[in-house]
Amino acid sequence: MYSYSDDSYAAMLLTLSLAPNKDEYARPFSTREYRDLVERVRAAGLYRIGNLIGKDISALMNLLELPEEEAYRIFVLLSRSVVLSYSLEGFWKNGINIITEFENDYPIRLKSRAGVLAAPVLFVSGDADELKKPAIGITGISGVATTEKMKSAVTEIERFANESGYRIMTGGEHGVSRAVENAVLNGKSRLTSALAGSMKQHLLREEIRKLSDEKRFCSLSSEHPETEAALPQYISRNRLLFALCEAVFVFTTDGRRGESEAIKSRLCDNIYVYSPYDPNAAVIKKGAVPFEELCADMLRSMSKHWPESRLEQLSLFDLI
Repeated sequence: MYSYSDDSYAAMLLTLSLAPNKDEYARPFSTREYRDLVERVRAAGLYRIGNLIGKDISALMNLLELPEEEAYRIFVLLSRSVVLSYSLEGFWKNGINIITEFENDYPIRLKSRAGVLAAPVLFVSGDADELKKPAIGITGISGVATTEKMKSAVTEIERFANESGYRIMTGGEHGVSRAVENAVLNGKSRLTSALAGSMKQHLLREEIRKLSDEKRFCSLSSEHPETEAALPQYISRNRLLFALCEAVFVFTTDGRRGESEAIKSRLCDNIYVYSPYDPNAAVIKKGAVPFEELCADMLRSMSKHWPESRLEQLSLFDLI
């Protein structure tokens, strides 16, 4: 449980949907809208986003030079403190914490890699310190059969991760992610699930509970724990995953889940794509490195080219 600052509360109130899959009285801010508001607050001489708490509609209009409709939206969102308190209590009872960019546990690598698109608020279950450790990502879409060749490659990555001190990050959906979970369960590495939604349900799965009991698991998401995943959530999830990993192995994709953005924006410098799966060709053309099979020697060779891109855990206020 965290002791939140006014800045943390403001970030949560402005960006979170407190009633999943239901209409709010005012639409929460997207990450991009939130960043624009932060800049407007600075330009107005208010310095911190938390200084908006307690301001009435008229003050918001005058201080931020906003039309009444937008000032009303901010006012309504910031007036949800009682609802937020009940929501936080419910999250904690389910083993889920909220980390904003104003907490020391917020992963600086996400901020440095994703920039203005870094989610200001994260839902986290498990040891948040895991998010500061180097990671290898493994992704794939559901609905595609995981071949024995894919499973073998996943097992090799798990062994290498354990031997080299990497944790493994995957998406938690059916398909390759389930093969990753099994490999970690049968091995000794540590798993992080970056989720596009349904965190509450994910934490109840037998495999995840076992890894949690063994202190080898944590999960994170930028989505409400009860939100059902859709394409926009998968894109946001992959932004998290790519930004937090030093290398990512993409086994299957439909080309619409953020891999091209990851390459273009350099969310991750080392993206490898499984070439035998034909739909992956488009991502390879964007600049990802193709692979067909993996072994320990190949992974050791690959890892020599993975730059040390983790930042020291500086004060977040130097970056925000």
